[in-house]
Amino acid sequence: MKIKLLLPILFLLSLSHYTLAQEESADARKWYAPDALTLQFAGNVGMFAFGPNYSFAQDKVNAELLYGFVPKLDAEEVLHLLTIRGIYKPIKRIELSEKYKLTPLRMNLGLSYYFRDQFSTSWDSSYPKNYYWWTSSLRITGGLGAELHHPISNSRTIKQLTLYGEVGTYDLIVTSAVKDPTLTAWDIMSFAIGVRAGF
Repeated sequence: MKIKLLLPILFLLSLSHYTLAQEESADARKWYAPDALTLQFAGNVGMFAFGPNYSFAQDKVNAELLYGFVPKLDAEEVLHLLTIRGIYKPIKRIELSEKYKLTPLRMNLGLSYYFRDQFSTSWDSSYPKNYYWWTSSLRITGGLGAELHHPISNSRTIKQLTLYGEVGTYDLIVTSAVKDPTLTAWDIMSFAIGVRAGF
């Protein structure tokens, strides 16, 4: 199964910073070594999701590759998914104190892929052609939120911890809300909380 091969690769990629840090300075890190690790609860990327985070443009832009899963208690079977997303922070950080800074707005847009035979990127011949416009294995996700940053001064590896929260949704439920006026904003929104350890 694809997921059995993908998980070790993602895990090794996420932890590559730790092995590199023992041999190299932060400035000499390899291009593929992540700038941070993200752990998220909920938010349309799985009940729990984790993976590497890459920072660009002085942390105004981030790219993440998250492995997420939904345990059986919340689904008919355990679900595995992989999400790639971009995060943009258009507003400069606000210094709250010596120990805390606030990013008042973060926007993300991502694409999730579900790994199971029951999900497909195309509909089989039993369905009329163009009857469904979406695929069951792919979802477009998006969200808005804020971040609280706390520098770590006494650690050799973790330089900063970031706590974030966001409100999000995904393509299929948004289009359902457009067609069904009984669905409210609360029906199509999800909430997520996460932490990012920056190196």
